[in-house]
Formats: sequence, structure tokens, C-alpha cells
Amino acid sequence: MIYDDIKMQLQNLKFKGMLQSFSDAVALQKEQQWPQLFLHLLKNEESYRKTRSFMYRLDLAKLPQIKSLDNFEVKNLPINKKTLANVSTMKFIEDHHNVFIIGESGTGKTHLTIGLANLALQKNYRIRFYKLVELARDLITAQTHNHTTAFMARLQRFNLILIDEFGYLQIDPNTGPLLFELFSNLYEKVSVIIATHLAFDEWVDIFGNMKITKIIVDRFTHHCSVLETGKISWRLKEGKNKKQTPT
Repeated sequence: MIYDDIKMQLQNLKFKGMLQSFSDAVALQKEQQWPQLFLHLLKNEESYRKTRSFMYRLDLAKLPQIKSLDNFEVKNLPINKKTLANVSTMKFIEDHHNVFIIGESGTGKTHLTIGLANLALQKNYRIRFYKLVELARDLITAQTHNHTTAFMARLQRFNLILIDEFGYLQIDPNTGPLLFELFSNLYEKVSVIIATHLAFDEWVDIFGNMKITKIIVDRFTHHCSVLETGKISWRLKEGKNKKQTPT
């Protein structure tokens, strides 16, 4: 029977999206012409592949949670709305530019970072999220096992690297040169978002060498958008408001 032959071909070609909708499509065939039936199958295959691709890239991203910019409140932040709008288009990834998010603890840096990561995923980019201490640990581990070159090569296959909590915790002093090498490899090839409370002149505390720090800052800021979230901790403010609310 022709339907069995079609189903076998779909299985051989691994068109899993079409296979999932094939029975329903055949049931509708009496009311449709073959071109419409075929278009129905193709659309289901496209939808299936997009979903599989998104889930694969989401798994690679290692996001700690899912957050959206739709519920990121900016009206009370000193953040430049035009800059945020431009960054949200994700064009900076195509241009291999960077984003610097700076503000005190509790001002929404992580929410903003993950929100931008989510937008990048929706636009089919491959991304990887790190806290700085995690990235430092992986670099040291790769060096210990003589896999530094391979590890950095894997990171270069991403379109965007996001580094949160930059400077919050002390890292292994031996990580400085490795971070310098990594940033050099990513320069004008892979976009980087850094979220931190540290101004650029304080980065020497992380890299441990003024000369290395200057070079990294120069390269990172060569093509870079800056988003400032300010000094007011909204977590602390919400906590105070809750305490003041009468019971």
C-alpha cells in the first residue's frame, strides 16, 4: 500500500516530525489534495526540528534557570533603554561585539543576563552560561589534564559566552593567564557578556597582573555595549517592603 511505502521512506530518512503527524495527515487526505497533504507534513517536520534544535541548545547553554526580559522592570533603573533595545536585537552577536553589565548585588544583573541568553536561544544561537568560578574551575581542570587547547576550541564553537558573578568570589591565582588566553581566542570571534559589580580598573584583582588586565580590558571594550543596573538592591527593597506591610 502506498501509505506504508511512504511511512517506510520517512523512517529511512529519519523525518521524525513527519512520522509523528503522518497518521493524522493520512486521515485528512480524503478532504485535501496531495500538495496540501505534503505541505502539512513538511510544516510538522520543520516544527519538530526547530523544537529539537532549541532543546539541544538549551541543554548546552547550562542556564541556572529560565528568565525573560518581558518581566524585567527597567523603569527605576539607570539602564540606558536604547542600548538595551539594541542589545536585545542580538545584532551584537553577528558583529562579534560584547556586552558589559555592571551594578551592585541585587540590581538585576543575573536576570538581565539570563534574559538576554534566552533571547539568543530563541534566535537559534549556540550559547554557554558560566559563573566565573565555574569557568575558572573548568580551565584549571583542562590544564591539569592537558586539554586546554581542546577546551578553548569547544568554547569557540559557541556564538555567545555569558559570564556571571564576575569577581564575586576568589578564584585560583593560576587562572589569570588561562583567562587571558581564552579572551584572546574569543576576541572578535565569539561575543561575550560579563555581569559584574567591578569597574574595569578593579579587574586586576581577578587577573593578578596589571599588564594582562589592561590588554583584556582593551580587547573586551573594543566593541562593547554597557548596561548599568545601578546601586539599589531590589531584593533588599522588596524585603523591606514586605516587613512594612501590615498584617
